[in-house]
Amino acid sequence: MADGATRPWKRRTMMSYAEDADPRFSEKAPETTTASEIDKGKKRPRIAFTGEEWGFGYQATRVFLNRAKDRKTVPDGGLSSIGAGIEREIDAATKNSRFDYAHAVTQPLRTKEQSLMAVKQDSADFAVVPFYHPYTGYDFETLRAMAGLFTVLGVEQIEATDNLCLAVHESQLYDLIQSSHPGTGFSALQRRFRKSWGLLDSASGNDPTGDYDIEMPRAGLPIDMADQKLIRDRIDVVFAGPEAQRRCKSKLDGLRSVGVEVRETAQLVEPHRELAKLARSSINPSRQTNTMFDPVSGETRFYSTLGADAQGSSLFAMVLPYEVAMRSSDYVIIDDNVDDAPPTKTRFMVVENNPDPTLFEDRYRTTDAKTAFWVQRLQKVAHPQIDLPAGLMRFLGLCASAVAIALIALGGFGLYNSMPLPMSDIDALPYWLSGLTAGGAVVFGVVTLMLAWVLLSVQSRGSNGVRVLLRILRDGGAASLGDVENFLRNYGVRHSLVRMGEDSENDRPAPVVLDIEFDPEDFAYGPFAMLSRRMRGSVVNGAMKKVFQRWKNRGVTVLAAMPFEQAQLPRHRARRWWNEGVSAWLADATETWFIRLSRLLVVLVPAAALVALIVWYMNGAN
Repeated sequence: MADGATRPWKRRTMMSYAEDADPRFSEKAPETTTASEIDKGKKRPRIAFTGEEWGFGYQATRVFLNRAKDRKTVPDGGLSSIGAGIEREIDAATKNSRFDYAHAVTQPLRTKEQSLMAVKQDSADFAVVPFYHPYTGYDFETLRAMAGLFTVLGVEQIEATDNLCLAVHESQLYDLIQSSHPGTGFSALQRRFRKSWGLLDSASGNDPTGDYDIEMPRAGLPIDMADQKLIRDRIDVVFAGPEAQRRCKSKLDGLRSVGVEVRETAQLVEPHRELAKLARSSINPSRQTNTMFDPVSGETRFYSTLGADAQGSSLFAMVLPYEVAMRSSDYVIIDDNVDDAPPTKTRFMVVENNPDPTLFEDRYRTTDAKTAFWVQRLQKVAHPQIDLPAGLMRFLGLCASAVAIALIALGGFGLYNSMPLPMSDIDALPYWLSGLTAGGAVVFGVVTLMLAWVLLSVQSRGSNGVRVLLRILRDGGAASLGDVENFLRNYGVRHSLVRMGEDSENDRPAPVVLDIEFDPEDFAYGPFAMLSRRMRGSVVNGAMKKVFQRWKNRGVTVLAAMPFEQAQLPRHRARRWWNEGVSAWLADATETWFIRLSRLLVVLVPAAALVALIVWYMNGAN
């Protein structure tokens, strides 16, 4: 029907007024039971995120849950591919396919440190924390907190943002409405029916179990665009935080130009609570509210009386996240789009309890063992797909290995039977020919074995890139950052270096975070890549080996290993020895020769002139 009911009439009772107002009595559709993953033995994931319940962190958490519901799992940093022997409780925390992501338990109202500690203490399964902001750069609080913990690892990155709106508190608005002149537009707002949670308002989007993408306020006082303009013209003061001041500069400047006072507030976790306090403290204290209850009918009526005071109080408004104001029945949205442009998305990181066995197991103490461990994990994150060329090369490698083993065995047997070689008899020629043939077979077998090793070490390119965050100490416990950056620049790998703290007037320099984005082709290795790009392993293998050189006492720790589809760091131009190498050598040689020649000319020219003058005088004297 037009009002959203499932049938044209319903039986009216003495509680009919409650049925229209209270969502608990609203008409409901027949419930449909669907099979839940929880019934199959899966658990509800506990997700801790920063900010308020419907604020900035909620947007990132929603994106994360939508991805997880589609894939039925969450990346684990490649830990499931290595079979490492680790503790039972940590091993269980990394099996991400055992959760039912359609029924998640969110834990909002946390700081970044509290969210990470919740994962560390096993009171949450995942933490969603910001790590890069488009205006302020890397989030040092998150990076420092992750560096101080032991078993947490970032496994996925998310881009999310929120929309800002301009809203007023209903207590002030009703105070203004009740004191307005009867018959005006403000007085007409008081006759509007409030929206409630239930099927009766499902046509307007008031379904708490519905899709969150419905751009419609779900509760509170319903107003139209004319009412929004009416309230906007009555605003006296607008409160905006630092983020709102930057993103809504045009709208706020327009309000300033018409005489509205714009006050900048601090960066608050829940700004709507501050506005509620200000609104409640500024309402008219002469209002009287009387409650009447009829025990026969069970009817409760409220009567509010207010003296005819002049409308001299200021009406406050605040720039709030749209999701917060939309879901709160205490706020009325008067401008649902105050952003100057679509906001740039902040990058969040999904963190889980994911250990690094190389930090506490002795078998990973060497650089090669630690490098092989992390290269294998990063390859798992990149999801390499065995294509036809790579599979054919590996098959040829197996065949070449069999041929090489046969040649070496036959050649060794021939050398054993032909030794010792006679030196004086003419009949020794067949023995010499047999020995040379056997020796040639051994040499050819060794060469074939080397070719088989190259073919068997073929690695396919990944289906996606991998972003790695590395915490590196600068107190001599890790490799030189210059060597690592030089290697990354040589192969055009995207990277960024971030200092985690202030190191002036301290005993030792502050650690840094090396942010690297490996493209899918950086994981490829084979005969063609060996000749055209890097001879000894893939670019990822070489970069991780450079990073882990001379490491000790946890000088290098991996903070995150996250897949990505679109790169975010600027790309560096790869260097080639036949191009940049020759040109750099010529430029350096020319500059060096010019400097040396200029220095020599300062001495040689006067000396040559003096010698020429002496010779000329001597010739003239003769």
